Amino acid sequence: MARKNEFNAYWGKLLGQAKVGLMGASDRQLKVQLYDVLHEFFDQSNCWVENIKFTVIPETLDYPLNTTQGRILRLEAVLNQHNLQEQAIMPDIGTVHFLYPYTQSQPMTAIVVKTVTNPLECYPPNIPDWILPKHAQVLLHGLLGHMMMIPAQSYTNPQLAQHYLAKFSDGTTGAYVASLKANTVGTQSWMFPQSHRTSSQRGGVSTYNVHPSPR
Repeated sequence: MARKNEFNAYWGKLLGQAKVGLMGASDRQLKVQLYDVLHEFFDQSNCWVENIKFTVIPETLDYPLNTTQGRILRLEAVLNQHNLQEQAIMPDIGTVHFLYPYTQSQPMTAIVVKTVTNPLECYPPNIPDWILPKHAQVLLHGLLGHMMMIPAQSYTNPQLAQHYLAKFSDGTTGAYVASLKANTVGTQSWMFPQSHRTSSQRGGVSTYNVHPSPR
């Protein structure tokens, strides 16, 4: 309950700050635009990911995935039990498709990028608890920018909107970079150094090379 109250307090603060700069804006208008801002943020930043475990079975190429919350945008990778990337794509959103069938059952993990769902029921959004404490200012800039671009409103201000949208874009880019580095400092992308880790399929069995010995 305390966690939920803290979460709601963050959203209340964000909408309260938005109203200060958007005199005359209704709660309904803010919540409608909030969905668009969240969707754009998650789509561009790739920061909301989920690892979904499943088991491949012989001669089956397609595997539907079920998320705990949110909606799948795209597939980032499929890893085998050795944490190496397999050859898989997602032509149909929500379903992993392997390029070659397997002859043995084995566990896999799909890493998917997600976004918000239920646009008409977006408040409070069903997103991870860590998003708002970390990115509230970015989302506020996006909300202000989107709202100020709406024509013929008391708060319409295209020039100031561009200012806020530029800050929103910068913040979204920062979230993307942080996601690539798994929120660590001074590191490169956290996964799939292709010169050291590869995976292929021979006869439907995943084959791989291990990390080379340090020199």
